[in-house]
Amino acid sequence: MKSESTYHYQFGAIVKITLRDGKISDEEKTFLSHLATIMEIPKEEYDHIMQNYITYPLEPTTTYNERLGSMYTLTKLISDDKTISGEQQTFWLERMAKAIGFTPGNVKYIVAKSLAVIEKRIDQETYKEEIKNINK
Repeated sequence: MKSESTYHYQFGAIVKITLRDGKISDEEKTFLSHLATIMEIPKEEYDHIMQNYITYPLEPTTTYNERLGSMYTLTKLISDDKTISGEQQTFWLERMAKAIGFTPGNVKYIVAKSLAVIEKRIDQETYKEEIKNINK
């Protein structure tokens, strides 16, 4: 493989999370393929990542702000993807939220609020403030 796209390692981590049990459903395959397109991952790079996903590190975010930044990016990517909606968006975002370190008890609330505020086309800092004040 010659070069790596901007989201190479992020996409590798998402693939690793998705294929954590070594199996992939048709729905997961479709989602990953579509996500690769949105993230501008070339086919050669996509194939390489899919074949070598186990080698990609999952670097946990160490701070709440980092998790919020990752969640902002993921929510924007998934909400901008018009091929998935509703329950599918929620399913993927909850899965990713758990993987990046949000507590399982808060995931549903964070995902619901994330989807609601991202529709307003707000910037990342405003998003973070909205999520931090979720219970206020």
